[in-house]
Amino acid sequence: MSLTSCDKMALYYRDWVAGFSKGMGSIEFQTLNELFLKAVEKYDKPDCFLSKSEGRYQGLASSEALRRVAGLASVFERLGVRRGDRVAILSENRVEWSLTDYALLGLGAIPVPLYPTLLEPDIEFILCDSGSKGIVVSTDIQLRKVLNVRSRLPQLEFMLAADCSSTAGTGAECWEGVVESEWIYGRNLTESFRAKALSVKPEETASIIYTSGTAGQPKGVILTHANIVSNIHSCEQLFDFNVSDIGLSFLPLSHVFERMVDYFYLSKGVSIAYAESLEKLPRNLLEVRPTVMMVVPRILEKIREKVMDAVQVAPAAKQRLFHWALDVGRRSFAYDLEGRLPPRGLRMQRALADRLVYSKVRQQLGGRIKLMISGAAPLAREVVEFFFSIGLPVYEGYGMTETSPVMAVNYPGHTKLSTVGRVIPSVEVKLSEEVVDDGAGIGREILVRGPNVTSGYYRLEEENRRSFVDGWFRTGDLGALDEDGYLSITGRKKNLFKTSGGKYVAPEKLENLFQSHPYVRQIMVLGSGRRFVGALVVPNFDRLEEYARKQGIEFKGRKELVANPAVHNFFQQKVNDMNRWLAPHERIRQIVLLPEDFTTDSGELSSTLKIKRYVVEERYREQIEEMFSRKAPHAPAVSAAAR
Repeated sequence: MSLTSCDKMALYYRDWVAGFSKGMGSIEFQTLNELFLKAVEKYDKPDCFLSKSEGRYQGLASSEALRRVAGLASVFERLGVRRGDRVAILSENRVEWSLTDYALLGLGAIPVPLYPTLLEPDIEFILCDSGSKGIVVSTDIQLRKVLNVRSRLPQLEFMLAADCSSTAGTGAECWEGVVESEWIYGRNLTESFRAKALSVKPEETASIIYTSGTAGQPKGVILTHANIVSNIHSCEQLFDFNVSDIGLSFLPLSHVFERMVDYFYLSKGVSIAYAESLEKLPRNLLEVRPTVMMVVPRILEKIREKVMDAVQVAPAAKQRLFHWALDVGRRSFAYDLEGRLPPRGLRMQRALADRLVYSKVRQQLGGRIKLMISGAAPLAREVVEFFFSIGLPVYEGYGMTETSPVMAVNYPGHTKLSTVGRVIPSVEVKLSEEVVDDGAGIGREILVRGPNVTSGYYRLEEENRRSFVDGWFRTGDLGALDEDGYLSITGRKKNLFKTSGGKYVAPEKLENLFQSHPYVRQIMVLGSGRRFVGALVVPNFDRLEEYARKQGIEFKGRKELVANPAVHNFFQQKVNDMNRWLAPHERIRQIVLLPEDFTTDSGELSSTLKIKRYVVEERYREQIEEMFSRKAPHAPAVSAAAR
């Protein structure tokens, strides 16, 4: 299929607007520019945006946000940015990121967000592939990355830096300085910006977002204003956010998930606070005390691990109290999901458990969170149950960059655990006729169409032809739909592999099984063309080191610890215990214990904390080959504890 033309996209979007308006009333905005201008005028707030400065969170008023955006747009015009030009943003989440985004959108220019964890070769590739005319960076670290590759980017005409301490002699201009100076000479910047912003049409490109590269070379996804706005309008029917809410923004804005949600927040008058970093998130939660938050599974797993570790070292009486409260919560929220009132006795127990246990856990997250939405990776049922039990609902959803991003989501009053929810309004999903695993039950490919779906990839005609079939976008994900319309994800088609015995294996299924295991921090399953399935495992070193000390196992460091045969045998037995849930051809027969985490800094994780398989396989090729050269046990024993 060739790239959808702007005319066809415009007609498709107009049809959707007509249908939406008929069922829901008038639509307040049809472009992201209309969204921004209406929001800053309708919700004239002193804390439209919140960021940490001088040791505390300080607000940026709606009117000041508009003034800065208009000034910045004038700067971009002076630097030669015109409608349709691409300009990159390389920055951590901060208020300057969003203001830059709105300034570029207002000119009809096309922001190209870059993950702040990207290494120089990836930055060079994206800047070159997108033909970005300029770039806005956050810190000296990000500026240096660009400077190191700039000689190979002749089309890059300018650089702006939000932190101005190290711009001297680099050719980069200071973001704040040029914005303020623009107002000295420009008298009608706001009205000029407003006129240009409102002239942008829904079918015009709003952004080119490059995929995280977990499966190879990043691809530039073209998203229009109509794509993203339709997704916002669909989601606002499911979640009730308002001016009293505060959202903590910490997932990367360079990823479409957090970015779309931040647009959604602004449209509803939600104050947006930017976390300083992932490492400072626990402190920022206590400072901001958010009411809503977007998360990825790894964040929830870490929170749960921290709570459970604290319980493990608590006095026996407190341990019993906690486990009693958790059991009460699990029994109680099952009624909530079904829309039924729990029995009176259970309600009384839950009220007591909330006062003695749940409220104390929630206080560690600020004490005001009313819901969290999880995306970007599968969420283990055990983790979801934990948070629902303590009064912190987590709604799992599913989407892709190519779908702006939401396709399906659980939401209040409509939640089914172990699914990614129902398909959202205006989006259509169907499953391919082909059963990918020859009928063994892995699933069929998920196909999607709707006003949120991309028209295609930037400068990748062959990829576009492969990605669409009869107007449906091929997600590459495998799934199933139940009788109630809830969607389940069963694997990733590109990650699906076949053993030398001819059996298909979905690695995600096996990896998800270990997400909440107390001794496993990270795991990657392999076995394509091999005699058996194996795995690279990063242990939870806090627990493993404690076990080793209790067993009298001496070690000087993590490398020595994971190389110890007794430790390896202990871990393999843990894996064998979990194998009982798997079909014989899926069971993990051999493992390699790794002495260090997969990280974004090493390039092994994407910014949404998903493993980049091809990077990990290349880095640990020698260990992988050694693992598959071992003799695989035919029937792993199951320990007495698992029986």
